[in-house]
Amino acid sequence: MKKLLAAALFLTSMTAFAQDWPKKPVRVIVANSAGSLSDLMARLVFARVAESLGQAFVVENKPGAGGSIAATEVAHAAPDGYTVIYASDSQMTINPFIYSKIGYSPQRDFAPVSLVCKITQALYVNSGLGARTLDDFVRMARANPGKITYGSGGNGHATHLAMELFLWKANLQLVHVPYKGTGPALQAAATGEVGAIAIATSIAKPFVDQGKLIPLGTIGASSPDFMPGVAPLNRSFPDSEMVGWQAVLFPAKTPPEIVQTLHDAIAKAVGSREVTERLKDGGTQAMSSTPAELAELIHEDYARNGELAKRMKLKID
Repeated sequence: MKKLLAAALFLTSMTAFAQDWPKKPVRVIVANSAGSLSDLMARLVFARVAESLGQAFVVENKPGAGGSIAATEVAHAAPDGYTVIYASDSQMTINPFIYSKIGYSPQRDFAPVSLVCKITQALYVNSGLGARTLDDFVRMARANPGKITYGSGGNGHATHLAMELFLWKANLQLVHVPYKGTGPALQAAATGEVGAIAIATSIAKPFVDQGKLIPLGTIGASSPDFMPGVAPLNRSFPDSEMVGWQAVLFPAKTPPEIVQTLHDAIAKAVGSREVTERLKDGGTQAMSSTPAELAELIHEDYARNGELAKRMKLKID
């Protein structure tokens, strides 16, 4: 009887705690660098979440190890609703197969909240490389195997896997140069420090407009309206399509009432006209989901990317 009473009191106190949430600022750990798409998206969405819930949501950038540093920290944080991760498919469905040691389990250590967006990536080259079309680039790479470099947001990052998938299907050899986040990687491609990059169209667009980067093909099933004449790589090299996504998750065992409260605020923010139009202009699709739908997406992509990583022999010690 005492055990039942204690359990009832505990559940009552947790429900009251959840109903009161948030009573103080919430940390939003972004698994990428400042200036990356993840960083920009997190700040855009959580500014509106803060307005809805009347509390500050403080964005902290923690890049490195393909986002594993950030994911490990959140996985082991207290499940009290005051630490969340703004993650991508990299941390949840790629890193466990890329890194030999990882401090978290994507399917056991997190409580999914909501999807935020799906991302169109594209293959870009620095304008000084000399390639103006996909055919130009393929000929150049085949004539100079192992000499052209490409940047990524880190070992195991989605920008790494997307490029490696394309290189595998196109039978090309480039040299991988990993950076601590997509922000530095994009800057490296724009300045010519590396010759190529596969990255989200939304954050690459300013450098295309400035004439520093040239888009050769999209990695999704279609191309954004602002990229007329740039065809999907899949048309020339079948099975090279990869769609990225970003989402919000709590540590596992976070009270479901808190998960639902944040989910509702995110869905409202993502569904706002301002966010939808701003993302559409860059080729990114705003899209919320239920916690269960996000869990299923993680499960499906985990299985697919695990097989892909093994076939590509992508492993980092």
